Amino acid sequence: MDELEILRERVRKLEGIIQGLEKVLELNEKEIENSQEIIGMYESIADFSRLELKDAREAAQARADLSNLSTDELRLALEKIRALEEENRILREKASNLKN
Repeated sequence: MDELEILRERVRKLEGIIQGLEKVLELNEKEIENSQEIIGMYESIADFSRLELKDAREAAQARADLSNLSTDELRLALEKIRALEEENRILREKASNLKN
């Protein structure tokens, strides 16, 4: 083999290496693109989970507020009933005193 053929053979080998590296680079770029899509999906899931958690906390707080409101209303109603019973007792005493 003369020097020119040796150089041509080297060029062919180097071109093969370059083509292989270009394919590896292309695959790496696709892998990066896929990874970015996956990261985007996980970020969307995390955002959705945060919203769901916020909604659940707000719902729990609303139930607690409603329960507290119902408790307060019940307490006020019982106080009103006691006051009315006391007034009724006083009126019965006065009516009893008028009869006597």
